[in-house]
Amino acid sequence: MSEFSYAVVSSILHDRAAVESIFSTFEPFFSGLGGSRVQLDRAAGGTPPFFFVLTGGTEGIVLEYLRSLPPRAAAKPFPLVLVAHARHNSLPAALEIAARARQEGGSAILIQLRSPDDPAAGASLREAVALSRAVAAMRSSRIGAVGEPSDWLIASSQGAPALAASWGAALESVDLGELTAGIEEVRRRDARERGGAAGATAPQAPLSEGMSAFIGGADYKREPAAEDFYKSDTIYRALRSLAERRGLDALTLRCFDILTLDGSTGCYALSRLADDGIDAGCEGDVPSIVALRWMRLLTGKPAWMANPSEIVEDGGGGRGKILLAHCTVPKSLLERYGVRSHFESGKGVAVAGKFAPCPVTLARIGGVGLDEAWIAEGWLESSPSDEGLCRTQAVIRLDSGDIARFLAAPLGNHIVVGFGSCAAAARRYLALEHLREI
Repeated sequence: MSEFSYAVVSSILHDRAAVESIFSTFEPFFSGLGGSRVQLDRAAGGTPPFFFVLTGGTEGIVLEYLRSLPPRAAAKPFPLVLVAHARHNSLPAALEIAARARQEGGSAILIQLRSPDDPAAGASLREAVALSRAVAAMRSSRIGAVGEPSDWLIASSQGAPALAASWGAALESVDLGELTAGIEEVRRRDARERGGAAGATAPQAPLSEGMSAFIGGADYKREPAAEDFYKSDTIYRALRSLAERRGLDALTLRCFDILTLDGSTGCYALSRLADDGIDAGCEGDVPSIVALRWMRLLTGKPAWMANPSEIVEDGGGGRGKILLAHCTVPKSLLERYGVRSHFESGKGVAVAGKFAPCPVTLARIGGVGLDEAWIAEGWLESSPSDEGLCRTQAVIRLDSGDIARFLAAPLGNHIVVGFGSCAAAARRYLALEHLREI
């Protein structure tokens, strides 16, 4: 499978032989990067269209082609990727096309190809491919809101119209009763297989291989009992089944209601789902599940959602530290971990993780229309174990004015941590999608 598809556009003044003669010089550049040439009527496919603007006089050709495409549900056109070279009025044509894209509410990535072996153009094209895929994947994402946002998230409960208009993703409301019914069905099925009563749980209930592996891989376990492990395992199995049934790429759970309804928590389930590839967030927080999905698309890894428990500015040069904490985290991000109860309630199964020091990218999405974002790169320097905080904790050092920006215009509570340095790509993504960095 090719890395990307592209169409070659040329003026009608050039016959086919002339076009192929000009293009032959550059073809190795595209094929060497995994490009596959397609005819113009197939160029767009399911991803943003890539064009090699071979000559001038192609502005109207591209415009006519884009207008001939079936209308999309997304509020904004996909970003164009335009590759131009230094001859045959290629660059002037590409600039005109890019300007028209902006006038019509879209955007364009313009890459100048100075020679067939131009390393800078190659790096730019690889980046454009990655960004285009991220935009396309976000716009095709289905995100489930399992229950309403928690009552305290008074700035983090934006609805489906805002998400569709800003990020292009679909938000699907799922009644919490669907999950609780799923949990009950899992437990009834387990009871039938054991030949016991439907209400029986521990110690009769066997644990799944996944839960057994989770317990076996921990450095230690403290509060949870056998019943807690079984309940957490069934919540995971029911949530996984719900996500598969509804075709969800991500979900956010009104998790504190599970405490009241079941005496358990979703901490283990959300951790496991994230490692399964289904981004999973807490408290019904809509901006945070979007940020979790976004960071995965940019880094290729799950991300971590956490509370900012303390923010300290050093006072000089804009440096500072943020202490983050939460009771769930994808296990794949951890160097090691212990098994604890949920911090606030003392119930269920939570993850007390330890991170290896590493570069991270922090993100917070917000605004009435979900069209604002705060981004910062930092260094995760330590993982404390403060008994007065949620179980997984991290101290992240920031070396610029990012903390001042965050405090000057807060977008809400939770912060999402992407693992790796991707702030530059995140900012380019925001610019392409006409979203605003605060």
